[in-house]
Amino acid sequence: MKHIVLTAVAMLAATGIAIAQTTPTTPPTTTPATPPAAPTMPKTPPAGATSSTSANAAKAQIEASGYSSVKALKRQEDGSWQARAMKNNVEVAVSVDGRGNVTQMSR
Repeated sequence: MKHIVLTAVAMLAATGIAIAQTTPTTPPTTTPATPPAAPTMPKTPPAGATSSTSANAAKAQIEASGYSSVKALKRQEDGSWQARAMKNNVEVAVSVDGRGNVTQMSR
């Protein structure tokens, strides 16, 4: 009788161990990768840019340098501004760099 009880206990213990070893594990949850956000900022002016970062400021810089009748003011890819203006009754092309320096351009 002792043999039967010991055998039954051994079998129950073995069954418990087998069940513990075969318990399914849940796979780790993964979060889907999110793509990086698209840049929303416009092109920035060059480093050290000062007062010529807006059209009004660029026009003011040109006029403060002795030019008048500023027209066709356009921002360039590099952040500078180009325009047509009058000086000494002659229409000339001018440029304003990112630091606010006004330069008359040759024709």
